[in-house]
Amino acid sequence: MKDTDSIFEAYAKVLSGECTLAEKKELLDRLENDPEEKARFEQLEKIWHSSSSEQHSAERIWQLTSGKLGFRQEVAPPKTKLRGWWQVAAAAVIVLSVALNSYLLIDGKTGGTNDIIEYSAKTGEVKKIDLPDGSSVWLNAESTLILQEHFGGKSRNVYLIGEAYFKVSKNPEKPFLVNTSSVVVKVLGTSFGVRNYQNDPDISTCLVEGSVQLLNKVNPRNSVILNPSEEALLIKSNGELTVSQQPHGLIAPWREGRFRFHDHELVTITHQLERKFDCDFVFLDEAAESLRFTGDFENESLDEILLLLNKAHTFKLKKTGRRYIISL
Repeated sequence: MKDTDSIFEAYAKVLSGECTLAEKKELLDRLENDPEEKARFEQLEKIWHSSSSEQHSAERIWQLTSGKLGFRQEVAPPKTKLRGWWQVAAAAVIVLSVALNSYLLIDGKTGGTNDIIEYSAKTGEVKKIDLPDGSSVWLNAESTLILQEHFGGKSRNVYLIGEAYFKVSKNPEKPFLVNTSSVVVKVLGTSFGVRNYQNDPDISTCLVEGSVQLLNKVNPRNSVILNPSEEALLIKSNGELTVSQQPHGLIAPWREGRFRFHDHELVTITHQLERKFDCDFVFLDEAAESLRFTGDFENESLDEILLLLNKAHTFKLKKTGRRYIISL
Protein backbone atom coordinates (compact mmCIF):
# COMPACT_ATOMS: atom_id res chain seq x y z
CA MET A 1 0.00 0.00 0.00
CA LYS A 2 1.38 3.39 -0.95
CA ASP A 3 2.03 5.95 1.74
CA THR A 4 -0.61 8.65 2.32
CA ASP A 5 1.37 11.50 0.72
CA SER A 6 1.82 9.50 -2.49
CA ILE A 7 -1.89 8.74 -2.63
CA PHE A 8 -2.84 12.40 -2.24
CA GLU A 9 -0.22 13.32 -4.84
CA ALA A 10 -1.72 10.86 -7.32
CA TYR A 11 -5.26 12.12 -6.64
CA ALA A 12 -4.21 15.73 -7.10
CA LYS A 13 -2.37 15.08 -10.37
CA VAL A 14 -5.36 13.30 -11.88
CA LEU A 15 -7.94 15.80 -10.65
CA SER A 16 -5.91 18.77 -11.86
CA GLY A 17 -5.14 17.18 -15.24
CA GLU A 18 -1.39 17.37 -14.64
CA CYS A 19 -0.71 13.62 -14.67
CA THR A 20 0.92 11.57 -17.42
CA LEU A 21 -1.04 8.81 -19.16
CA ALA A 22 1.00 6.24 -17.24
CA GLU A 23 0.24 7.89 -13.88
CA LYS A 24 -3.47 8.06 -14.68
CA LYS A 25 -3.53 4.41 -15.76
CA GLU A 26 -1.72 3.37 -12.59
CA LEU A 27 -4.29 5.12 -10.39
CA LEU A 28 -7.28 3.79 -12.33
CA ASP A 29 -5.93 0.26 -12.19
CA ARG A 30 -5.47 0.53 -8.43
CA LEU A 31 -9.01 1.89 -7.98
CA GLU A 32 -10.47 -1.00 -9.96
CA ASN A 33 -8.86 -3.40 -7.50
CA ASP A 34 -10.00 -1.46 -4.42
CA PRO A 35 -13.78 -0.69 -4.49
CA GLU A 36 -13.65 1.24 -1.21
CA GLU A 37 -10.88 3.55 -2.41
CA LYS A 38 -12.64 3.92 -5.77
CA ALA A 39 -15.86 5.07 -4.10
CA ARG A 40 -13.93 7.55 -1.96
CA PHE A 41 -12.07 8.94 -4.97
CA GLU A 42 -15.33 9.35 -6.93
CA GLN A 43 -16.82 11.38 -4.08
CA LEU A 44 -13.70 13.55 -3.96
CA GLU A 45 -13.82 13.98 -7.73
CA LYS A 46 -17.46 15.10 -7.57
CA ILE A 47 -16.75 17.82 -4.97
CA TRP A 48 -13.51 18.82 -6.71
CA HIS A 49 -15.13 19.53 -10.06
CA SER A 50 -18.06 21.38 -8.50
CA SER A 51 -15.56 23.59 -6.68
CA SER A 52 -13.08 24.25 -9.46
CA SER A 53 -14.98 24.21 -12.76
CA GLU A 54 -15.04 28.00 -13.02
CA GLN A 55 -11.55 28.63 -11.67
CA HIS A 56 -8.19 28.75 -13.43
CA SER A 57 -5.87 29.60 -10.55
CA ALA A 58 -4.41 26.95 -8.25
CA GLU A 59 -4.41 29.36 -5.32
CA ARG A 60 -8.05 30.20 -6.00
CA ILE A 61 -9.00 26.53 -6.08
CA TRP A 62 -7.28 26.02 -2.73
CA GLN A 63 -9.14 28.97 -1.19
CA LEU A 64 -12.47 27.86 -2.59
CA THR A 65 -12.10 24.25 -1.52
CA SER A 66 -10.90 24.89 2.02
CA GLY A 67 -13.34 27.74 2.51
CA LYS A 68 -16.31 25.71 1.30
CA LEU A 69 -15.64 22.98 3.84
CA GLY A 70 -15.12 25.36 6.73
CA PHE A 71 -11.40 24.72 7.23
CA ARG A 72 -8.75 27.28 7.91
CA GLN A 73 -5.42 26.69 6.20
CA GLU A 74 -4.28 24.11 8.72
CA VAL A 75 -2.75 22.17 5.83
CA ALA A 76 -0.80 25.00 4.26
CA PRO A 77 -0.43 25.03 0.48
CA PRO A 78 3.13 24.12 -0.49
CA LYS A 79 5.36 27.05 -1.41
CA THR A 80 8.66 27.66 -3.16
CA LYS A 81 9.88 24.13 -3.70
CA LEU A 82 6.87 23.18 -5.82
CA ARG A 83 7.08 22.99 -9.59
CA GLY A 84 3.53 22.22 -10.79
CA TRP A 85 0.29 23.67 -9.48
CA TRP A 86 -1.00 20.17 -8.78
CA GLN A 87 1.07 20.26 -5.57
CA VAL A 88 -1.19 23.05 -4.33
CA ALA A 89 -4.12 20.94 -5.43
CA ALA A 90 -2.78 18.11 -3.28
CA ALA A 91 -3.27 20.21 -0.16
CA ALA A 92 -6.87 20.87 -1.18
CA VAL A 93 -7.40 17.14 -1.77
CA ILE A 94 -6.19 16.48 1.78
CA VAL A 95 -8.79 18.93 3.08
CA LEU A 96 -11.48 17.30 0.95
CA SER A 97 -10.53 13.85 2.17
CA VAL A 98 -10.48 14.86 5.84
CA ALA A 99 -13.88 16.51 5.52
CA LEU A 100 -15.40 13.61 3.65
CA ASN A 101 -14.18 10.99 6.11
CA SER A 102 -14.83 13.03 9.26
CA TYR A 103 -18.27 14.36 8.51
CA LEU A 104 -20.06 12.69 5.62
CA LEU A 105 -18.79 9.16 6.10
CA ILE A 106 -18.97 9.09 9.88
CA ASP A 107 -20.59 5.63 9.89
CA GLY A 108 -17.46 4.07 8.41
CA LYS A 109 -19.11 3.43 5.03
CA THR A 110 -18.16 5.05 1.78
CA GLY A 111 -21.74 5.15 0.52
CA GLY A 112 -20.52 4.85 -3.07
CA THR A 113 -24.07 4.82 -4.47
CA ASN A 114 -24.99 8.01 -2.59
CA ASP A 115 -24.39 11.27 -4.39
CA ILE A 116 -23.20 14.21 -2.34
CA ILE A 117 -25.59 17.17 -2.46
CA GLU A 118 -24.67 20.75 -1.64
CA TYR A 119 -27.15 23.54 -0.89
CA SER A 120 -26.04 27.16 -0.58
CA ALA A 121 -27.66 30.51 0.25
CA LYS A 122 -26.10 33.63 -1.22
CA THR A 123 -25.48 36.97 0.52
CA GLY A 124 -28.81 38.47 1.54
CA GLU A 125 -30.69 35.23 0.79
CA VAL A 126 -32.66 32.82 2.98
CA LYS A 127 -33.31 29.40 1.37
CA LYS A 128 -35.73 26.68 2.52
CA ILE A 129 -34.71 23.09 1.78
CA ASP A 130 -36.74 19.89 2.09
CA LEU A 131 -34.48 16.93 2.85
CA PRO A 132 -35.02 13.32 1.68
CA ASP A 133 -36.13 12.18 5.16
CA GLY A 134 -38.91 14.77 5.41
CA SER A 135 -36.91 17.23 7.51
CA SER A 136 -36.86 20.93 6.61
CA VAL A 137 -33.90 23.30 6.75
CA TRP A 138 -33.76 27.07 6.42
CA LEU A 139 -30.31 28.28 5.33
CA ASN A 140 -29.30 31.81 6.30
CA ALA A 141 -27.19 34.07 4.06
CA GLU A 142 -23.69 32.88 3.08
CA SER A 143 -24.34 29.36 4.36
CA THR A 144 -23.78 25.89 2.93
CA LEU A 145 -25.23 22.48 3.81
CA ILE A 146 -23.61 19.26 2.50
CA LEU A 147 -25.13 15.79 2.80
CA GLN A 148 -25.47 12.41 1.12
CA GLU A 149 -28.53 12.12 -1.09
CA HIS A 150 -30.14 9.15 0.64
CA PHE A 151 -28.57 9.40 4.11
CA GLY A 152 -26.63 6.15 3.82
CA GLY A 153 -25.50 4.48 7.05
CA LYS A 154 -26.89 4.32 10.55
CA SER A 155 -27.43 8.07 10.97
CA ARG A 156 -28.52 11.13 8.98
CA ASN A 157 -25.36 13.23 8.65
CA VAL A 158 -25.20 16.79 7.36
CA TYR A 159 -22.29 19.23 7.44
CA LEU A 160 -23.04 22.92 8.07
CA ILE A 161 -20.97 25.97 7.24
CA GLY A 162 -22.79 29.15 8.26
CA GLU A 163 -26.20 29.28 9.92
CA ALA A 164 -29.34 27.17 9.60
CA TYR A 165 -32.62 26.38 11.33
CA PHE A 166 -33.63 22.70 11.38
CA LYS A 167 -37.03 21.06 11.76
CA VAL A 168 -36.10 17.39 11.93
CA SER A 169 -38.50 14.52 11.27
CA LYS A 170 -38.51 11.91 14.01
CA ASN A 171 -36.69 8.63 13.45
CA PRO A 172 -35.37 7.06 16.69
CA GLU A 173 -33.60 4.35 14.70
CA LYS A 174 -31.59 6.87 12.66
CA PRO A 175 -30.45 9.98 14.59
CA PHE A 176 -29.88 13.27 12.77
CA LEU A 177 -26.36 14.70 13.17
CA VAL A 178 -25.38 18.28 12.32
CA ASN A 179 -21.58 18.33 11.97
CA THR A 180 -19.52 21.50 12.34
CA SER A 181 -15.80 22.09 12.78
CA SER A 182 -15.97 21.92 16.58
CA VAL A 183 -19.27 20.40 17.68
CA VAL A 184 -21.78 17.76 16.57
CA VAL A 185 -25.48 18.31 17.33
CA LYS A 186 -27.26 14.97 17.76
CA VAL A 187 -31.07 14.81 17.61
CA LEU A 188 -33.88 12.30 17.04
CA GLY A 189 -36.57 14.84 16.05
CA THR A 190 -36.89 18.48 17.05
CA SER A 191 -36.53 22.14 16.00
CA PHE A 192 -33.33 24.08 16.59
CA GLY A 193 -30.89 26.58 15.11
CA VAL A 194 -27.12 26.32 14.57
CA ARG A 195 -24.71 29.15 13.74
CA ASN A 196 -21.22 28.16 12.51
CA TYR A 197 -19.74 30.98 10.44
CA GLN A 198 -15.98 30.88 9.86
CA ASN A 199 -15.30 34.43 11.06
CA ASP A 200 -17.21 33.94 14.33
CA PRO A 201 -15.16 32.87 17.38
CA ASP A 202 -17.95 30.62 18.65
CA ILE A 203 -20.63 28.16 17.53
CA SER A 204 -24.19 28.70 18.74
CA THR A 205 -26.95 26.10 19.11
CA CYS A 206 -30.46 27.23 20.14
CA LEU A 207 -33.25 24.76 20.90
CA VAL A 208 -36.93 25.56 20.20
CA GLU A 209 -38.54 22.24 21.08
CA GLY A 210 -37.54 18.68 21.84
CA SER A 211 -34.04 17.80 22.99
CA VAL A 212 -30.58 17.79 21.44
CA GLN A 213 -27.20 16.55 22.58
CA LEU A 214 -24.06 18.56 21.83
CA LEU A 215 -20.92 16.46 21.30
CA ASN A 216 -17.91 18.70 21.93
CA LYS A 217 -15.12 17.70 19.51
CA VAL A 218 -12.58 20.11 21.01
CA ASN A 219 -13.18 19.06 24.62
CA PRO A 220 -15.18 15.78 24.59
CA ARG A 221 -15.69 15.84 28.37
CA ASN A 222 -17.58 19.12 28.09
CA SER A 223 -20.72 17.97 26.25
CA VAL A 224 -24.31 18.87 27.17
CA ILE A 225 -28.00 18.14 26.52
CA LEU A 226 -30.12 21.22 25.78
CA ASN A 227 -33.68 21.91 26.89
CA PRO A 228 -36.13 24.14 24.98
CA SER A 229 -35.27 27.89 24.93
CA GLU A 230 -31.64 27.20 25.84
CA GLU A 231 -28.61 28.34 23.87
CA ALA A 232 -25.20 26.67 23.98
CA LEU A 233 -22.13 28.68 22.99
CA LEU A 234 -18.92 26.79 22.23
CA ILE A 235 -15.64 28.69 21.93
CA LYS A 236 -13.83 27.21 18.93
CA SER A 237 -10.32 27.85 20.25
CA ASN A 238 -10.58 25.97 23.55
CA GLY A 239 -13.85 24.03 23.53
CA GLU A 240 -15.33 26.02 26.43
CA LEU A 241 -19.10 25.46 26.47
CA THR A 242 -21.71 27.60 28.24
CA VAL A 243 -25.51 27.28 28.35
CA SER A 244 -27.97 30.14 28.90
CA GLN A 245 -31.67 30.93 28.45
CA GLN A 246 -32.62 32.39 25.08
CA PRO A 247 -35.98 34.12 24.47
CA HIS A 248 -37.95 32.11 21.91
CA GLY A 249 -38.36 35.12 19.61
CA LEU A 250 -34.60 35.47 19.22
CA ILE A 251 -34.10 32.00 17.73
CA ALA A 252 -33.55 32.27 13.96
CA PRO A 253 -35.71 35.40 13.37
CA TRP A 254 -34.00 35.75 9.99
CA ARG A 255 -36.30 33.00 8.65
CA GLU A 256 -39.09 35.59 8.65
CA GLY A 257 -36.91 38.42 7.38
CA ARG A 258 -36.47 39.94 10.84
CA PHE A 259 -33.23 41.20 12.33
CA ARG A 260 -33.23 40.83 16.13
CA PHE A 261 -30.53 40.96 18.76
CA HIS A 262 -30.45 41.21 22.54
CA ASP A 263 -27.46 42.76 24.32
CA HIS A 264 -25.12 41.90 21.43
CA GLU A 265 -21.77 43.55 20.74
CA LEU A 266 -21.65 45.88 17.74
CA VAL A 267 -18.98 43.74 16.04
CA THR A 268 -21.33 40.73 16.16
CA ILE A 269 -24.21 42.80 14.80
CA THR A 270 -22.10 44.08 11.91
CA HIS A 271 -21.22 40.51 10.91
CA GLN A 272 -24.93 39.84 10.50
CA LEU A 273 -25.40 43.09 8.57
CA GLU A 274 -22.55 42.16 6.22
CA ARG A 275 -24.23 38.86 5.35
CA LYS A 276 -27.66 40.44 4.89
CA PHE A 277 -26.72 43.60 2.98
CA ASP A 278 -23.50 42.60 1.17
CA CYS A 279 -21.29 45.26 2.74
CA ASP A 280 -18.10 45.53 4.83
CA PHE A 281 -17.44 47.06 8.25
CA VAL A 282 -14.07 48.21 9.58
CA PHE A 283 -13.48 49.12 13.23
CA LEU A 284 -10.72 51.56 14.14
CA ASP A 285 -10.77 50.75 17.87
CA GLU A 286 -11.84 47.87 20.10
CA ALA A 287 -14.05 50.06 22.28
CA ALA A 288 -16.42 50.58 19.37
CA GLU A 289 -16.56 46.82 18.74
CA SER A 290 -17.69 46.24 22.33
CA LEU A 291 -20.70 48.61 22.30
CA ARG A 292 -23.84 46.60 23.13
CA PHE A 293 -27.30 46.94 21.61
CA THR A 294 -30.78 45.44 21.71
CA GLY A 295 -32.98 45.87 18.67
CA ASP A 296 -35.73 44.49 16.45
CA PHE A 297 -35.82 45.37 12.74
CA GLU A 298 -37.86 44.05 9.84
CA ASN A 299 -38.12 46.28 6.77
CA GLU A 300 -35.52 48.92 7.59
CA SER A 301 -32.66 49.59 5.19
CA LEU A 302 -29.02 49.26 6.24
CA ASP A 303 -28.62 53.03 6.63
CA GLU A 304 -31.80 53.24 8.71
CA ILE A 305 -30.56 50.48 11.04
CA LEU A 306 -27.19 52.18 11.50
CA LEU A 307 -28.89 55.52 12.19
CA LEU A 308 -31.04 54.00 14.92
CA LEU A 309 -28.05 52.20 16.46
CA ASN A 310 -26.12 55.46 16.46
CA LYS A 311 -28.92 57.13 18.39
CA ALA A 312 -28.68 54.47 21.11
CA HIS A 313 -24.86 54.73 21.37
CA THR A 314 -23.06 57.54 19.62
CA PHE A 315 -20.21 56.42 17.37
CA LYS A 316 -18.51 57.86 14.31
CA LEU A 317 -19.52 56.34 11.00
CA LYS A 318 -17.90 56.96 7.62
CA LYS A 319 -19.30 55.42 4.45
CA THR A 320 -17.19 54.72 1.35
CA GLY A 321 -19.11 52.78 -1.28
CA ARG A 322 -20.17 49.52 0.40
CA ARG A 323 -17.65 49.94 3.24
CA TYR A 324 -18.50 51.45 6.63
CA ILE A 325 -15.73 52.65 8.99
CA ILE A 326 -16.68 52.83 12.69
CA SER A 327 -14.84 54.54 15.54
CA LEU A 328 -15.59 56.40 18.77
